[in-house]
Amino acid sequence: MIDDAPPAGFLRIDFDRGRPEPTFNSHIGNLYVRKGEKDTRDEFVMGFRVHRHMCNPAGGLHGGMMMTVADLVGSMGGTTLIGLRKFVPTVNMTFDFVAPAKVGDWIEGRCEVVRATRSLLFSNIYLTVGEEKIVRASGIYKIPSGDGQAFGKARLDRGAEVTAKSSTT
Repeated sequence: MIDDAPPAGFLRIDFDRGRPEPTFNSHIGNLYVRKGEKDTRDEFVMGFRVHRHMCNPAGGLHGGMMMTVADLVGSMGGTTLIGLRKFVPTVNMTFDFVAPAKVGDWIEGRCEVVRATRSLLFSNIYLTVGEEKIVRASGIYKIPSGDGQAFGKARLDRGAEVTAKSSTT
């Protein structure tokens, strides 16, 4: 079994905190986020380690997994970049699968906001292994009017961060 071993600064996203049943996002595997300096390409980075259950029969990362993560990067990353704390449903997405990924690879996803209007968020999303792009996607997300639904119960699991700090002191 492969250990996720995320790079320094990545915290696991706890999508199901307080829910009696896991949601779809928890079934695909652990996803991590690192937040960097505002207005940089690293302001919001999502990452995950490729495990066998995420792969197709040929041994490559399944396209459905890539699409799921790209969608999350576009919605969570895009709203982070524009300073919005709302759930934004996906209106449309397109995907270009550029290169394969395999078991053990560390995948990172970054979002670039193309435009945000009062009701829509347009973004470009890139998934990479190291410096190599494996997916390019574009997403359009509906920004709800009024208060809308908050980001749900997802939060960063800071338990790993606390454990890492206490073991170094």
